Amino acid sequence: MTTGPDLLLAVDGGGTKTQAVVADLEGKILARGLAPSSTVHNVGFEQSCLALTTAIEGALVNVLGPQARTHGQGRAWGAARISAACFGLAGIDSPEDEAQVSRWVREQEITPRFTVVNDSELILAGGTPDGWGVALVAGTGSVCLGRTREGRTVRVGGWGPILGDEGSGYQIAVSALRRVTQTADGRAEAKALLAAVLRHWSLPEAGALIRYVHRAEATPSEIAGLATVVLDLATRGDDDARAIVEGAADELAGHVRTVVRKLGVKQPPLALSGGLLRAGLRQALLTRIGDDVGTVNYVNDPPVGGVVLARRLLQGPSRPA
Repeated sequence: MTTGPDLLLAVDGGGTKTQAVVADLEGKILARGLAPSSTVHNVGFEQSCLALTTAIEGALVNVLGPQARTHGQGRAWGAARISAACFGLAGIDSPEDEAQVSRWVREQEITPRFTVVNDSELILAGGTPDGWGVALVAGTGSVCLGRTREGRTVRVGGWGPILGDEGSGYQIAVSALRRVTQTADGRAEAKALLAAVLRHWSLPEAGALIRYVHRAEATPSEIAGLATVVLDLATRGDDDARAIVEGAADELAGHVRTVVRKLGVKQPPLALSGGLLRAGLRQALLTRIGDDVGTVNYVNDPPVGGVVLARRLLQGPSRPA
């Protein structure tokens, strides 16, 4: 039998980490839980579900106490009354992706009332005044989502590290790695960038990069972490790093402009999120898009958007079992 208050659950699953928040029915956040990446196309479905479980249980235990783990066949949500949930996950890119995660949620009996969406939906819900406009996410990956007042939706990017993710941390890192290997060959002169990359990963010389980046346990998130090195070097005036950052800003601006054009709206509100858009890259982006957009908000806490979407579910029917 469940105990405790009625709760809302929101999960933000990205390429670097997964965060679950538990809120009351008014939307006040009560607790959080953290786990590694749950991006299914990067870590696989089994590891994705494990990360979701870890984050959700962490949040619920912080609300209900350690005894919650003894309920529901060892799952903390067996001791909770979760009225509605929103799972905003990077890698939810097709109906098949949504159906796979939805099936897991139903099998785990987390709640009958839930939605599974791409993580960009959390940014749009949490960062635009009326839930319409443009949301741009640039972290390990990148994606841009737009919606009109009438509900017509457009998405650009979000193709993953092999097919796209232009302007993302991963692509910035790959651009830097190519530049430093060219430098090691004598085909380029990015010596400061080469030294910074080797220092970041504590590698003795450029040849060690081959074994390091191709080892089995290397993740897209780890590779993308190199972007912070590039951004820092760019702020200190390094031409090679600055060229990479400016290229990333061009790509992200292209995402936004394309979405605005396809939506056919003038100066929509823009919501930004992701570690790359906290500082230098954000200013470079905004310089490029100019007055193509209206008000700009940075979403510091994406799960809040998930709480907004979970609350909306309380006004509609539950999902079929």
